[in-house]
Amino acid sequence: MATIRRSLHLISEIAAVAGLLMIAGCVGPAITTGPQQAAAPTQLGAGDRLRIIVFGQNQLSGDFFVADDGDISLPLVGRMHVAGMTAADAEQAIRRRLANGIVKEPVVNIDVVSYRPVYVVGEVARPGGYEPTGQMDVINAVALAGGYTYRARRDEVSVLRAGDPNSPVPVTDTTPVGPGDVVVVPERWF
Repeated sequence: MATIRRSLHLISEIAAVAGLLMIAGCVGPAITTGPQQAAAPTQLGAGDRLRIIVFGQNQLSGDFFVADDGDISLPLVGRMHVAGMTAADAEQAIRRRLANGIVKEPVVNIDVVSYRPVYVVGEVARPGGYEPTGQMDVINAVALAGGYTYRARRDEVSVLRAGDPNSPVPVTDTTPVGPGDVVVVPERWF
């Protein structure tokens, strides 16, 4: 009988502690992992490869490259400037152009097949251009380039933003990078 009482007492103590932990979890401060930088929507630029689908219009659909001047050339539509637009903005612009007497109620979808590369230069194992994979940050780009060399000055890494006159900007490992950006890893001298 005494063993059963001790067991019941132990169970009630465990339940009380579990209840207190649950209540503490409900009213405790929120856990944060530091400041988060929201990635801006990726803008199209020269060198991007797009798959444009106009539903029900196979002759208007296909794969297209954004030219050096930021234009694409579409059948029946002609040249259209898309550099600086997001894929969704470009869909709307193409839809408007097609609806202007070419296709009745066009439905347009753009899939970005590949973006222009992210370049990593300086003190990394394999400098060069690398295809962006999802939401990249500086440390991902450096990892694709084989990592820092022993001469890398990690505290002075900067990014030249594609089309940004305020470049270069100092960055941290978690700073987002996008297509066309150049990650510069300087050399230390001692």
